[in-house]
Amino acid sequence: MNNQNFPADAGVDTYLLTVLGTPNTDSAANARDLHNATAGDPGGVAGAKSLGDLSHNVFLPAGDDDKRLLFIDTWNTPTGVGQFFSDKQVEKGGAALFADREATLWMPAVGFGSYTLPVPSGRSVASIGIMRAPVSSYQAAADAFHADSASKINASRQKGQVAHQLWVPVPMPGATAPTEVLGLDYWIDENEMNQWYESATYDDLGPAFTGAPVTSTWKSASADWVEW
Repeated sequence: MNNQNFPADAGVDTYLLTVLGTPNTDSAANARDLHNATAGDPGGVAGAKSLGDLSHNVFLPAGDDDKRLLFIDTWNTPTGVGQFFSDKQVEKGGAALFADREATLWMPAVGFGSYTLPVPSGRSVASIGIMRAPVSSYQAAADAFHADSASKINASRQKGQVAHQLWVPVPMPGATAPTEVLGLDYWIDENEMNQWYESATYDDLGPAFTGAPVTSTWKSASADWVEW
């Protein structure tokens, strides 16, 4: 029996926390060491888990000219996210690691055509593709993204896609959340991913956008980065 007290709103619904930033070092090895000493510190990891952080994954830019880091965490309590990042030690660790960073909390975009498929035996996620775009309305976006997913799921799976997830911002008290969508694709082969994006079209999505989407590709960090 688990007697640990999690925040009252901890449940089966999950939320995605993305942290994108430029580390305080140009060396990938030094960035790794800074990460493992801050976000990967055993005490900090235990504190995050106790507040509802279910997973923490690190991604490095697929391009050599990009020095940023991307963290993707899955939480099951927005309250826990707020409590964790209000901690002075967490704030200090973030400042030590990042010269600048943006953290955004997302919730599932229901009806947008998200899916997650099994990873074949002996394989693992090697890379991810991200698209973030402003949209005219969530209803228009839901119809467009669902149609896009339906038209591509079979072909993208053959290229090694294992998940296509759509997210929208979590409304924050006292703030107006932007009307935007985050698309997150998981792939088991970086080259196949790149080939897919080079040839893919987005005719179904265009009418829903109110601005140009921002896209990027990332590779999974090596095992010497602390993850859970």
